Order: sequence, then structure tokens, then C-alpha cells
Amino acid sequence: MMKRLATIPVTQIVFLFLLSFAGCHSAPGGGSAQDARKLFLQSESALDAVRSLRMHVEWGNGLYVADSEFACDQDVVHYTTVQQMPNAPSLRVETVQTTKYKFARPLEPEAGDWQRTGREGFPPGVCGRLKSPGVQQYFTNQRFVADWEGSLPPFFALANEPGTTITHDGDESIDGVPCEVWTVSKGNHVANPPQTVWIAVVDRLPRKYIKGERENPLSVATYSDYGQTIPIQLPPSDLGY
Repeated sequence: MMKRLATIPVTQIVFLFLLSFAGCHSAPGGGSAQDARKLFLQSESALDAVRSLRMHVEWGNGLYVADSEFACDQDVVHYTTVQQMPNAPSLRVETVQTTKYKFARPLEPEAGDWQRTGREGFPPGVCGRLKSPGVQQYFTNQRFVADWEGSLPPFFALANEPGTTITHDGDESIDGVPCEVWTVSKGNHVANPPQTVWIAVVDRLPRKYIKGERENPLSVATYSDYGQTIPIQLPPSDLGY
């Protein structure tokens, strides 16, 4: 797996070198797809430098909702998920993850004790994606989850996936942050639903990411508190970290 180099400028040089092999198509506003891809690679570099953030994801019209906190500088993740089962009470679970362990406890319909499991074989998750972006994939999974790397926009993959069209679909503020709205589409929208990213003008970081049509999205993720100190309380020490 390719490791991120020590400085962001060097990473950008590598990305822009690889970008030279991507195809060009016309884009709205007199620009080109090459310009759009350069913007995506700027966002990739900005996101790779992040070590803390909060994320809210949902899909299925509220069937699954998760609020996550990532303190990747400490290798600690905290999230609460709510899943609405058909004809059953909603299931609410709190989870804390460290480098070695995953701790989880039910909150609803009944509260329970913390349980610890090992994390061997788990996918890298959001912190792994940020700290070692490596070779990205153009994800076809349409569901975002609490700590899945695909819940962050894979900017490098989106910029370089063959056959994609990147369109600037206007500007919109997310929680008061001015953003550019960019949509990536590839062939048939049924087989390959579009992906839209709201990228902040000031720092090029994503503030919102959806899969599916904007009017009727399949999954939605929003991001906040980049670079903020995020205190996460670990489970009782007798469980071990």
C-alpha cells in the first residue's frame, strides 16, 4: 500500500503527476474536467491532513443513523448508531474503538454492559483512510456507515476513475460554510448512482457527501469540527484498552 509522504506539497505533486494520465472532457463554466480533477486532488490533500472530525451519516429514510467522533491523533473513535427494525423497537448502540479493541454496549431498547472484542481483521475505517490513504477505490456500495472509509469522499478515486464526468452544480452553504457543489456521474444512474460533494471554498474540505440523486439520496454524510480537540471517554479500565 502506498504511504502518504511527510509533507502535503509532496503529496500534491504525486497526485498531480498521476492526474496527467486522466482524460479530459468539457465542463460547465468554461473550465475542463482536468480543472475539476485538480480541485478534487486539492481536497484529497486537505482531507489527508485531517486528524479529527465529527460525522453524521444516514440512509434508508432514517432506518440507519450514526453520529461519529474521530480523534485519529489518539487512535480513538466513538459513535452511536440507531437502526430502526421493521415492526420492532429501534436498536441504539454506543461504540468506542481503539487501535486493538472495539467496545460496544446497547442503549435501547434496553441498556446493557460494555463488551470488548478484538479488532484483528477489521477494515481500516475513517482514521486508517486519513492516516494512510493508499490506493483508493471507486466505491459501488451505496450505504454509509459509522466508521467505514467509504463514508468519506474518495477524492483521488473520483478524480481518476475512467468514464466519469465531473460537473460543477452551483454553490451552497452548509452550516454557514460556503461550498462548491460537485457531482460525479458514470454511465447509467441506476447501475452507478451519482455522487455529489459539497467542498468548502475556504479550506477545500468536504462538508457534505451524498450518493444518489440530490432530490432523493440513497445515503447522506455531513462533516464538522475538522481539527478540533475531541475528547472521547474510554470504557472502564477493567475491560482493558
